Amino acid sequence: MPCCHRCSTELSYAGRPCPQCMSPARFEFKSGKVVTAQGITRASRVRLPGFALSPLVRGKNIRAPRRQRAIRALHMIGRWTWNSLGIALLVHALLFAIAFYFRNHIEDTIKQVQQLAFVPETAAPITAPEKADMELPDMTPDDDSLQIPREVSDDMMLEAGDPDLVAPEPVPFAPEPQVSAPYHGPEMPLKLKAPQAAQGIGGGQPSPSRNMAASGSGLFQNRKGDARAAALKRFGGGPDTENAVNLGLEYLSRQQSSDGSWDPAKGHEVRNRFANDDSGYRGALTALCALPFLAAGNSPDEGRYSSNVKRAVNWLTRNQTADGCLAQRGVMQMYGHMVATLVMCEVYGMTGDEKFRTCAERAVRFLERTQNSAGGWDYQATISSSSRLPQRNDMSISGWAVLALKDARSVGIRVSETAWNGVSDLYDRLSLDTGETYYADREYGDLPSNRLGIGMVGVGLTARTILDSDRFYRRNAAAERMLLEHKPDYARFSDPSWGAQNPNFNTFYGWYYGTLGMFLKNAGQGSAWEQWNAALKEQLLKNQVLAGARKGSWGPDDSWLGPLMGDLYTTSCAVLCLEVYYRYNPMHRPESEITPLVSETRSELPGKPEPNPAKMEKPVEIAGETLDLAKVPDRSKYLRLLAREQGKAAIAPLMDSLKDESPTVRTTALYELGKLKATDAVDAISNMINRSENRDLRLTICDTLGKIGDKSAAQPLVKLLSDQDVTVVGASQRALVKLAGGKDFGTNRHAWADYFGVNP
Repeated sequence: MPCCHRCSTELSYAGRPCPQCMSPARFEFKSGKVVTAQGITRASRVRLPGFALSPLVRGKNIRAPRRQRAIRALHMIGRWTWNSLGIALLVHALLFAIAFYFRNHIEDTIKQVQQLAFVPETAAPITAPEKADMELPDMTPDDDSLQIPREVSDDMMLEAGDPDLVAPEPVPFAPEPQVSAPYHGPEMPLKLKAPQAAQGIGGGQPSPSRNMAASGSGLFQNRKGDARAAALKRFGGGPDTENAVNLGLEYLSRQQSSDGSWDPAKGHEVRNRFANDDSGYRGALTALCALPFLAAGNSPDEGRYSSNVKRAVNWLTRNQTADGCLAQRGVMQMYGHMVATLVMCEVYGMTGDEKFRTCAERAVRFLERTQNSAGGWDYQATISSSSRLPQRNDMSISGWAVLALKDARSVGIRVSETAWNGVSDLYDRLSLDTGETYYADREYGDLPSNRLGIGMVGVGLTARTILDSDRFYRRNAAAERMLLEHKPDYARFSDPSWGAQNPNFNTFYGWYYGTLGMFLKNAGQGSAWEQWNAALKEQLLKNQVLAGARKGSWGPDDSWLGPLMGDLYTTSCAVLCLEVYYRYNPMHRPESEITPLVSETRSELPGKPEPNPAKMEKPVEIAGETLDLAKVPDRSKYLRLLAREQGKAAIAPLMDSLKDESPTVRTTALYELGKLKATDAVDAISNMINRSENRDLRLTICDTLGKIGDKSAAQPLVKLLSDQDVTVVGASQRALVKLAGGKDFGTNRHAWADYFGVNP
């Protein structure tokens, strides 16, 4: 059947337009056959007007069938493709012909360029013009215009030629400071610098530790390299203690879990009932086990046990909550958080990595928010402003807080003065004149609030020494005497502790805090420290496990926390005791961290007795002269005559006069002590630096310490290199040069500290 030539609609009639598209017919049926239509026809592409269209197609664009359109598209693509290929072939042929034509010319050009020889032409020398004669003016001044320089004489009444006018000693040219080689490692972000840099227990700043002789801030500078060896020798350690430390660290590294934590159950040969429930012990134990690795100079970036430290730190940071707490809520929450904060501050101080600073600062802010109104902390955290219940202040937990806050200050993290002074006042209220410290101000279960002994003597001594050693000197001295009466004795571990009226001093907890407190109070020197250290080393070294699966550990043998926490706890405490020689740098604290005295005064410190007013007012006869000691000139003259007649026997009264109310008398005493080379007075003179002495006295202090020649005075002199007065800095530098036998590092405090650390 025929179809419409336009829309392919089948047509059943002839000679009429298509009923679908109204196209004119081109054919008709005659005798059953299709023949050409007769009559008027029109082009197939002509559209009829709208009124003439069928309602079905009115307003529509009738297109050719899809098959026809596809065939036309393929034909068009084919034409484009063949045209493009032809044009590309023609262009490539043309380029090939051009390259072939110029081939010989290009080769010749390259050869000519290679054969060229450039001969540099030198410019003719230029003759400098001759110098013109210049007439110099007469620089000789008139006699009347001579001026006497003030550095020659302070008395302007002296005239030139006067026999009392003495020319000053020539000052030698100071060589360039000798500093260590520049650090070529990758740059680390150290945006925050502590204001009290390299001040040991009182300050510091974070610094990158890779490839450096000493890592971290001033507080941690003895943990590596030559500084560690020097501190070990100076403060009473040795190869025997280091062997024990290495064995202990090896044991702790073997017991670490794959996730970076330490499981309390692994500290027991037989799993006991305490280890069945974690109860937050895992976090506290993990932080405690990480501390010995850090004290030995290991960090997440360097050290033999860097991988152990890195895994432990990652585990602690993963568990930090949104409020900054580093421990899960439970009975051990604040213990875990305090020790973990200590870890994060030390990691930041040893690496200078800002990501650790962020974690540590958030933890410190959590400490400040959870501090009770009385100044302390309890087992669980409570926000002081929202709690209306009676608050309990646990002095043991607060002792860890003091260590954490001190570490935070030393690495440049700001600590609220309210928090610092609050805990200082708390230890003032709960410390006795006998040297003991109350366990808490409220009971906790079966634990009485008035319990004494165990580790609280050491906790109180450590905390008070860090907070303000001058303020608490009498109570710290009493605590020191009490600890020396109960020196470490392993056989006494079995004595009762829990709830006993006469508590046991011999526990690993008590030894840890007692050792740290004795070391910080005595700066690692003196008879008291030597007695304690000798007993400690003897008891720890002979009781370390040296064979078997638990080689390197100390058994949970005490009657306090050992049975609860296992040998992971006891080993960590023992290793920290044997690392005390280099764990912290015991330097003098800056004056800005010493709070005003409350119940005790500086006159109560040993070696500085209060002068007797009656004796001072009574006239004395010496060297044929009668002197009225109530007058300042007579007191100064008395000290000069006394030193001339008695020699070194006059050191004691001269030291007494170092706290005289008159700066003139103190200056005279310093001058005479320097002439006598009184090494016994070095500590008393060094302590004067922490007072608000005037400029002249500070200059005299530097000169006196340099004349005495005792290297123990190096640390306070290094501190004076940061003084704002340039003259004081110069005097301190000259004194250090005398102590170093002529070696001069200029005003480089770090170079001086490193030198005297290696050459004590």
